[in-house]
Amino acid sequence: MTECRLLNDAPSSGCWNMAVDQVLLENASAGRSTLRFYQWESPTLSLGYFQHYSDRQQHSTSLSCPCVRRASGGGAILHDYELTYSYATPSESRVAEQQAELYDAFHESLINVLKDFGVDAIRCETPQNAKSKFLCFQRHTIGDVLLDNHKITGSAQRRFQQGTLQHGSILLRQSTAAPELPGIYELTGIDLTAEALIQAWLPRLSSKLQSDFVGAQLSSNEAERIKIVRQDKFGSHRWNQKK
Repeated sequence: MTECRLLNDAPSSGCWNMAVDQVLLENASAGRSTLRFYQWESPTLSLGYFQHYSDRQQHSTSLSCPCVRRASGGGAILHDYELTYSYATPSESRVAEQQAELYDAFHESLINVLKDFGVDAIRCETPQNAKSKFLCFQRHTIGDVLLDNHKITGSAQRRFQQGTLQHGSILLRQSTAAPELPGIYELTGIDLTAEALIQAWLPRLSSKLQSDFVGAQLSSNEAERIKIVRQDKFGSHRWNQKK
């Protein structure tokens, strides 16, 4: 078992959340692993790195929401009633295998935890609507977590030097800013809170990742670096509207 920092952050803005994930990725290349759970202070649209900013005009219900561009790819995500996680860890020499193992570790353990709450989710085995839909949760790719053929969890990865970042979203409830996407509550009637899910998920993740999670806070140096990354990158029009 290896030691891994555990962060459980208060809801924050999209540009802050993305800046934190980037700094954790930078630190992972220096040998530090961190698991982070977080939420969003207001409904926020995040664009995948390769999406065009102008494409958000096709999604009318989220036009009034703040928008941030992720460093990872994929479709747009409307973050609202969800639990978001990120996991930053040093990269192994066998990068492709590690990437697949991380997807499986998070999604398979989540499926097992959801069953404990009476939610019968499954792993997607047949992709559909790949890249044809604006919203990520309308795209089904192999490994996504599905419930009654609706995607409730998807993840993406980003590599930097010798570090790997995986982050993903678990859709707990439907948002008025994305009414076409039902969450766990709408599909099952089960009102699953983020905190309850975190507490049930941690032991399964510890076993899958072979990690002992140690509660922690961001260091002062990390906080200063995050402010810079937020201002210069994720909070800037130059970054968010670069495509």
